[in-house]
Amino acid sequence: MRYQFGDYELATERYELKRNGIVLHVEPLVFDLILFLSRHPGRVVSRDEIVDGVWRGRLVSEATIDGCIKSARRILGDSGDNQSYIRTVRGRGFEFAAPVTALDEEQSSVNSSREQTQERLGEGVVNTDVSPFGTAPRPVLAVFPIANQSAEADDYFADGLTEDIVTNLSRFRDLRVIAAGSTLQFKGRSINVPEFCRRMRAAYVVQGRVRRAAGRVRITVQLIDGVSCVQLWGDHYDREMGDIFDLQDELTRRIAATLGVKLQDVSLERAMAKGPLELDSYDCVLRARRYTSALSAEMHAEARDLLERAVELDPLSSGAHALLANIYLAEHRFEMNPRPDPIGRALTHALRATELDPRNAYARCWLAIVHFFRGENEKFEAESQLALRLNPNDPETLADIGHYLAFMGEFERGVELSRRAQELNPLHPGWYYFSFARRDYNRTAYEDTIRWVEKIGLPHFYWTHLLDAAAKGQLGRPDAGKALSRILEIKPNFSARLELRKWNASPEDLDHIVEGLRKAGNG
Repeated sequence: MRYQFGDYELATERYELKRNGIVLHVEPLVFDLILFLSRHPGRVVSRDEIVDGVWRGRLVSEATIDGCIKSARRILGDSGDNQSYIRTVRGRGFEFAAPVTALDEEQSSVNSSREQTQERLGEGVVNTDVSPFGTAPRPVLAVFPIANQSAEADDYFADGLTEDIVTNLSRFRDLRVIAAGSTLQFKGRSINVPEFCRRMRAAYVVQGRVRRAAGRVRITVQLIDGVSCVQLWGDHYDREMGDIFDLQDELTRRIAATLGVKLQDVSLERAMAKGPLELDSYDCVLRARRYTSALSAEMHAEARDLLERAVELDPLSSGAHALLANIYLAEHRFEMNPRPDPIGRALTHALRATELDPRNAYARCWLAIVHFFRGENEKFEAESQLALRLNPNDPETLADIGHYLAFMGEFERGVELSRRAQELNPLHPGWYYFSFARRDYNRTAYEDTIRWVEKIGLPHFYWTHLLDAAAKGQLGRPDAGKALSRILEIKPNFSARLELRKWNASPEDLDHIVEGLRKAGNG
């Protein structure tokens, strides 16, 4: 749904607030508060109702509510004196004073109306598989209500899990997730999965169960193909209760991240089965992503061709532009298949990606990384923090930002983000360990550095051998020279100082690594 009031438009499906067509950055709780109030215009709602509607009954302080109200007013241009939108009714609560118009979401492909959907399925809104920021199709996912298998009083916990999983999954810009309000209508009902998916245009469904007993909670979740009913993935989570809401947040983050990664894997398998003439823009993006794990020159050249075709097929695809910025920047970072002005081309596409979809965390991440290689560290910090706020559940975004923080000398911050990425994606690529190797070399833990390098793998990537040679050189190991020679085999024109300056190394860090390489060459 879309809600219009004054100069503002609030879109629930995109989790987006605009003023005069410009997307505003809104914290999630503030967005939820504005949404809740705008759904009850002209009516005074009490603080208890706000707690139930926004915090789902959690214990929150008066100061927390007042802070959220204040932030909402600031976004809407209100103040304590001028209350055009959120009016305080002393002793009773708050009233959304502006007239509100509720509209169905406009989509770029054919949708059935809400009334038609209600007739066929009882209640719900049909989602399409088309991005609102372009024409590249994305997988559509429905999360069935998590089934409560314990006491009746635990229904709120199961419903909260369902809503949180939907909210967290919706942060993945490669997915279209049917709103929780639609799927919760089917709570407790037997559903024919293929028929449901056909009518709701969903490719996949998530089903789950939750049980609480003896101070523990057990959640079982599975991802199912909407046509064949084949289970594509399943897992269970068994935890002690502790703080029930912290636990709920942790579990939904893990489930959402795993589902996001798994769905990308499934989509890639289907894209790989297509012939060249069958590929659309989204298929090209999926195939090109394989490069980010392999970091080879051959896969880079293939990815570049695919992504240039992707933006030609769909110039409004934010994801294609963002990944093309990554690929172009590799011409500068690793000197892979270089062409003129790689940083300039990367910046152009990173900016275009964020213009097309300001809430695309991956696009923000790669705009940050372009700034990193331009030596614009303050802009890197600003964009990377925005990317993390937009999707704190995407392991690739966490790992990328952690990686570059470590390379610019923020070793502990980098390792912390990399660790979170590894927890969210246990089957992560080896490069997630780079920040650990950089940190341990900095603190002269050279044996640990070598162990991390072994975990990284990537034998055809020169940075692996650079850290290996430097650590072994510092230890005086006889195989240090072999690691150094391997760098020059891969990159004959290698210059340690030029490389480290390009990668934003501080002077002390640069001298420390060069010292290790010099010792490796003298062995």
